[in-house]
Amino acid sequence: MKKILFSLLASILLVALVLPACAAPEANTIKIGVIGPMEYIQGEHHWYGAEIGRDTVNAAGGVTVGEEQYMVELVKADSNEILSVDDSAAAMERLCTVDMVKFVVGGFRTEAVFAMQEVAMDYQTIFLDCGAATLELCTVVGEDYDRYKYFFRVTPFCNYHLVSNELMELALARAVIQQQTGIQRPLKVAIVAEGAQWADGMVAAFEAYIPAQGYEVVGTWRPSPTATELNAEMTAIEAAGADIILTLVSGPLGIPYARTWGELEVSAASVGINVESQKDGFWDATGGFGNYDTTLNTYCEGVALSPKTLPFMETFKAKTGQVPTYTSGTNDAIIMLCEAIERAGTLDADAVVAEFEKTDYIGAGGHIVFTTLEDSPYKNPHDLKYGPGYATGLATQWQDGVNKAVWPNPDFASEEWKDVSYPGIVPWVAPPRLIERLTAEAATEPPPEEAAPEEEAAPEEEGEVGLSFEAATFTWDDPAFSVQYMAGWAERPENVVGDTVASFGIPAFIPGCSINVGDAAEFTEEALTASWNETNSDFALLAGPTETTLADGTTPAMEYECEYVTDAGYLIHSLCLSLNTDDGRNILYIIWTIDAFSPYDADLFREMVYTLTVE
Repeated sequence: MKKILFSLLASILLVALVLPACAAPEANTIKIGVIGPMEYIQGEHHWYGAEIGRDTVNAAGGVTVGEEQYMVELVKADSNEILSVDDSAAAMERLCTVDMVKFVVGGFRTEAVFAMQEVAMDYQTIFLDCGAATLELCTVVGEDYDRYKYFFRVTPFCNYHLVSNELMELALARAVIQQQTGIQRPLKVAIVAEGAQWADGMVAAFEAYIPAQGYEVVGTWRPSPTATELNAEMTAIEAAGADIILTLVSGPLGIPYARTWGELEVSAASVGINVESQKDGFWDATGGFGNYDTTLNTYCEGVALSPKTLPFMETFKAKTGQVPTYTSGTNDAIIMLCEAIERAGTLDADAVVAEFEKTDYIGAGGHIVFTTLEDSPYKNPHDLKYGPGYATGLATQWQDGVNKAVWPNPDFASEEWKDVSYPGIVPWVAPPRLIERLTAEAATEPPPEEAAPEEEAAPEEEGEVGLSFEAATFTWDDPAFSVQYMAGWAERPENVVGDTVASFGIPAFIPGCSINVGDAAEFTEEALTASWNETNSDFALLAGPTETTLADGTTPAMEYECEYVTDAGYLIHSLCLSLNTDDGRNILYIIWTIDAFSPYDADLFREMVYTLTVE
């Protein structure tokens, strides 16, 4: 009996000891996946930034969802995306199906992020891109909102805007080089871009647009993203006489690129994008040969894009001993996500998306606002807004072992960017070997020719209109008419299809013009939309159509401003002048551009379309 009683008491005691642990309520958690190439600095900084974001949220008490409190838990996923797209998709699949996360931050290589995006959308998992820049990652949101609304880009801004920033970086370098050497000839540019999808469109843009800005492109080199030396490329670049190397390098290639450039003493400046150059270890990894390398960046010690920049950098450096790279934007992503969850009052993905779309946040990386379905300049909703007042980024340069911010620089800025600067920006420095070479060359150049005195303009004949630009003339016989366009524009035969009888513009790029001849047109919005969308998409009237006359003051015509997306995915901004002839034909003169590369010039475009003359 005693034995039975003892056993019973022991059992009761055991239950008493166990029950409190079983009965204690488990803490509510929000699991957030962090996906990236964890064996490389890009993925490491995804993780470190996410940890700081998590700690910031949890230290403040976590996330209030309705009446319940949640703490953030991170799940690390190595995408291996620098080496394998398949591995990246599998890593996202595990996050969604095994780890059961409903929110993911990270991603780096465009090819891999496209694959991960598809997986995440299959599971309606909110995916905040913190690494890949390709525009089309966001254009799909507008094309199929119900499927892709769970995708947002937090950092960097899209590749269209990266092109803009690189061109401003290039202009800064040219201005300094010309000031210090007196060189008069166009500077020669070599393009070095890793062989990766994200860079393809940017290379095409640079090859077309850089010559239009007064440079000479001496060649394009596309080494493997995992190449370990670039001796052949650098030897060829030196032989081509390049003065500036424009880089598009996001991965580990950035170290051998800069090391080889310095070891071979290539007498060219290096500006552009080199993500490896953003990290503290770059100087040692290149043995100091990366001196004067310049890259677009988000963070630089001592330079604040917002009141949160320097505190975040101090925390990051105390934690890791490193300065953050742009992929550490996972910090801002997690904090913004948790704020959106609180506003939604639920973990339901659709409700969280609706709140995340309203984000207007001052983060460590600057002012973060997202484009919308109604307000996205390139049909790219859920993308990071760019420009003065929003995300601008920095350019940084290694100067004798210290990484310093050198751009934005209002002394070398367009009017739109004159007021954009941050305390701590220092002058950009051209490599001394380049300055020495160009100074010697400049000394042998003939003195600049004095401008010939302007001849007095001949009086205009009645009905003749003077133009502000040097013009070339195109004529057509049936129906008989002529138009004028910029004298420096080349024929664009690739655009001569369908009703288009001629096209001119900057070779392979923008701006440009097209002349169409077809059947008489209707000028209702519905008719214009149907007509334009036969060969394009997303046509939208921005102004007009408005009844007007040609420059002769008597021939009736219709003027309208519009935008549309080409089959190549470019958002075109156009001014059109159109008229129907007495014999049932239509003449349409179109001046077009892409605002990111060459902003719409209303005065010039109107002047040009009104050169249309009919006989």
